[in-house]
Amino acid sequence: FDGPVLELLTESRTRFDQRLAALGPDILAEEFETGRFLARLRADDYTRGVGDALLDQRNVAGIGNLWKSEGCWDAAIDPWRPLSNVSDPEALAIIEALRPRMFESARTGDQDAVRRVFRRHRQPCCRCGEKILARGQGDDNRTTFWCQQCQR
Repeated sequence: FDGPVLELLTESRTRFDQRLAALGPDILAEEFETGRFLARLRADDYTRGVGDALLDQRNVAGIGNLWKSEGCWDAAIDPWRPLSNVSDPEALAIIEALRPRMFESARTGDQDAVRRVFRRHRQPCCRCGEKILARGQGDDNRTTFWCQQCQR
């Protein structure tokens, strides 16, 4: 959204573009590269919160702020939990929960229908009824939405 520059590349040039080479596996690829995702996640700062790490396009390409919050909620994982305390199956549970929701959102163009926690600060969690919390996370201070009760 609101990107200041659009650059079109031929398919042959994409193989040599360093910016593209630095991207992690595409969450919306037909076949998601789980091994590559986990390797990149494990090479990241182990003290970093999993929510912040999901926004890093070097770990996984395609997850934005809405999907970070929604994926952690779907998998019942606290987005503040350090990567060192997130198992491989838990990290993959976030991806597996997100992929169908993101495909559906891309198909319909409707993101409002998929929101369970994003921009629902102080509203009741649809899973447990506790109030949704919101706070800035990471170096960019992107707002993370989560339920402290059911995300551990």
